[in-house]
Amino acid sequence: MNVLAIKIFFKKHPLALLLLLLFSSCSTPLQELIYLNGIQPDTTYNHGPQPEEYKIRSNDQLFIQVISDDPLNAAFLNLTNTQSSMGSFGNSTNSIELITYLVDKEGYIAYPQLGELEVGGKTTAEVRDMIQIEVDKYLESASVFVKLVNRTVTVLGEVKSPGQKPMVKNQLTIFEALGSAGDITDYGNRQDIKIIREMPEGKHVAEIDLTNPDIINSPYYYILPHDIVYVEHKTKVYGAKNLSYAAPISITASIISIGLLILNLINP
Repeated sequence: MNVLAIKIFFKKHPLALLLLLLFSSCSTPLQELIYLNGIQPDTTYNHGPQPEEYKIRSNDQLFIQVISDDPLNAAFLNLTNTQSSMGSFGNSTNSIELITYLVDKEGYIAYPQLGELEVGGKTTAEVRDMIQIEVDKYLESASVFVKLVNRTVTVLGEVKSPGQKPMVKNQLTIFEALGSAGDITDYGNRQDIKIIREMPEGKHVAEIDLTNPDIINSPYYYILPHDIVYVEHKTKVYGAKNLSYAAPISITASIISIGLLILNLINP
């Protein structure tokens, strides 16, 4: 088909020209798709801001065990004996509730023999030390173990497997959190990720750009327990990600051809 025939076709079918222009505009620039775009390889970057240690708040669940050389001596300070607790720990929601302490809305837990203990606003290490002082009044050579049970992060939006994900370690990066949700889909906006974090003064919403190498220095590079990560919707990625290697070249050629056609149509 020669240029004259193409011009006649598009004059008769202007909608076809509009659709062709729309398709050619759907390709996404490569810099919007690459994580840490432009970061220098073989370079050691300084550690960015480290996440603050998590402070216990209401509705948290604490697993607390007093460990002694003689488990029977420490049994009255535990919800159940150490061996059965550690064996059932994590098997089901019901079993976890039976061996954990729920922090009430005032920040207290009801501990057998020790009474009401204020744990809200404290780290697990601070709670451990506080309970250790009380335990030492009853037992010698006993140790206290404290762990936050409900350590989760919620990943929503344009990810392959949205939902609530367990935090398997203390320092979880934003990339690891997204990886646990199967990564961002082809519809996700990598340049506008929202993180909702509960602060003492209220809920704070931060926006981060995963394509910017500076993200490694962001205070939101590390995810905290109960953070919500939301990936916004964007036009589906074409060309650079899910088409063949020759596709970007053909798209570019098409755009140039369309431009020439438009000029010819305007100036026959």
